[in-house]
Amino acid sequence: MRLVVLAASAFLLAPVAPALALDCPMAQPKAQPGILKETPAQIAQVGKTLAAGDTFNAIASVTADLRIRYPGVEKAELVNYLVTAYCPAVAANNRLSEAQKKSAVDSFAAQVMRQVY
Repeated sequence: MRLVVLAASAFLLAPVAPALALDCPMAQPKAQPGILKETPAQIAQVGKTLAAGDTFNAIASVTADLRIRYPGVEKAELVNYLVTAYCPAVAANNRLSEAQKKSAVDSFAAQVMRQVY
């Protein structure tokens, strides 16, 4: 019994591991069907636009532009693209903790889902 208590005490007193860095999705290879053909520079610019402030209107504007340039684009691909573009802009924000970054990306993804679907 003492060994169990001692082991549990050691676990509780162990230093807490630092939070893992935000793991952003990578852009998909361009040669696949259903993948938006955007350059890394275009993706980065969209990310800056989405992270600049008025997220609701930015999502609407970017989505409308993508639907014009890629008629028939699937909703799932729009969501994937927007989150892929947005995440690095948040990850680069040194004013946010890792937990705040993850929360921001999760909230953004939920908002994109509501607007796109």
